[in-house]
Amino acid sequence: MRSLIGQQLGDYLLEAELGSGSMGVVYRATYLPQRSSVAVKVLLDELASDVSFITRFIREARVVSSLDHPNIVRVYDAGRQGEHIYFVMEYFPGSTAGQMLRERTRLPLETVVEIATQSADALAYAHARGMVHRDIKPDNLLVNERCRVKVLDFGLARIEGTRSITVAGTVVGSLYYVAPEQLLGRTLDGRADVYALGITMYEMLTGQRPYRGQTLTEMSDAILSGTAVPPSRLVAPVPPEMERIIGRAMARDLEHRYHDAGELFHDLRNFQMHLTRISTAPLPLPSKPQSQSPHASHASHAHYTPPMSSPDQSHQSQARNPLRTASQDANTPYQTPERRQRDEW
Repeated sequence: MRSLIGQQLGDYLLEAELGSGSMGVVYRATYLPQRSSVAVKVLLDELASDVSFITRFIREARVVSSLDHPNIVRVYDAGRQGEHIYFVMEYFPGSTAGQMLRERTRLPLETVVEIATQSADALAYAHARGMVHRDIKPDNLLVNERCRVKVLDFGLARIEGTRSITVAGTVVGSLYYVAPEQLLGRTLDGRADVYALGITMYEMLTGQRPYRGQTLTEMSDAILSGTAVPPSRLVAPVPPEMERIIGRAMARDLEHRYHDAGELFHDLRNFQMHLTRISTAPLPLPSKPQSQSPHASHASHAHYTPPMSSPDQSHQSQARNPLRTASQDANTPYQTPERRQRDEW
C-alpha cells in the first residue's frame, strides 16, 4: 500500500505514518476546520474493494462513535474517498501494553493492576451499551506516560472476522486471547472480553502467555483443554488475590468466570486500593511513545510458545476443599489454595 503522506482525505490532511496493522495503515493527521490532531486509519486495498465489508465497516464505525468513555479511544468519523476507506479516531500519544512487553518482557504488578482496572472499567461501560470488543489484547491497550489507558479498535473485530487468526496455517495475532466459547462457535457476550483481559493480565504480569501452539489446531486444543501455570510459579511475588482475580477472569467455564466486566473492575479496584495502602512506589511507565503506531495492531508475538504445565508438578498436590466438586476444579485454568477456598478476598 503506497504512502498517503501529504494527501487529504475529506477534511483530514495526512501528515505522518504512525504504523500499520492487519487492517490498514495509521496516520497522524490534522482536522483542517479546527487544526486539531487526529489519527486516521486507512484500510488495506483488498478490504477497500469488498463492497459488503465497506458497508459493514462504516455502519460499525458509526455505532462505535457513540461510545464516550475516558478509557476508550473515540471514533469521530468514517468515510470513503475514491479508492480509500478510512476512519478517524482520537490521537492519543503513548505505547501499547504490547509494545511495553516487547521492550521489558513483563510489567510490574502495580502497572498491570492499573492498566487492567481502567480497561475493565471501559469494557463494563461498553458492555452496558451492547458493545462487545472481541479483540482485547495488549496491543489494543494504549498507555501514556501518566498511565492513562485507552482501549483501541472497539467494534472492528466484529467485522474483521478471522483475518488475524491464521496465515498459511500458522497462529498469529489474536487467537491467543480468544475465549473457549468462541472457538466452539457459541454466541458471545461480554464474558469473552473478560476472558481476553484475564489472558492479557497473565501475560503482562509474567511475560508469558498461558497457552501455546504453533498451529490453529494446537492452539485451539490448548485453549480448550490445556493447563496454565499459576503466575506465582513463574514470577515472584504474586499476591494470592491477584492470582485469584486472573484465574477467575480466564476461567474456561462461563459459570466460574466473572459474570461481567463490572464485577472484575470491582475486584481489581479493591485490590488496587489495598496495594495503595501498603506501597507508595510510583508506577514504572514508558518514558516516551514508541516509534511504532500506538493505534496499529501487531502480531510480533506469533511464534512465542510458553510452557503449558508447571516445571515442578509435585507442587500441585494441594488438599482440595471438600466444598468444591471435581468438575469445578477441572473448569479453572489453575488452582491455588486461596482459590479453592472461595472466589472471595
